[in-house]
Amino acid sequence: PENTTCPICLDPVEGTTTYGTMVWPACKHACFHRACIQVRAAVRAGMLCLQCPLCRNQNWFLLEMMHTGIQIPIRPPLWEDNSAYAELNERHSHCDARECLCPGGRGVAEPEG
Repeated sequence: PENTTCPICLDPVEGTTTYGTMVWPACKHACFHRACIQVRAAVRAGMLCLQCPLCRNQNWFLLEMMHTGIQIPIRPPLWEDNSAYAELNERHSHCDARECLCPGGRGVAEPEG
């Protein structure tokens, strides 16, 4: 389709299908740059987390990308290296209210939340 943008880099995609342009049939009129899928999606996500950036389909998208020649590394995603998101597993452990009503004070946290 004409006047489409790549959902990964947000740059315009050619109106015709070429080697550098890929069309994903599951999402209506979804066009990608081959380089964006390879470098920005497959290399970063790896085999375990590669999915369509629009519909989040994982199994069919993975098979289709391998079929079209996209090389997908067999490893965990890059964003899990170096504990980049470790702080998401940390619990908030003190009260931020203007006036704390907890009998034990601001620093008391119950084990269950």
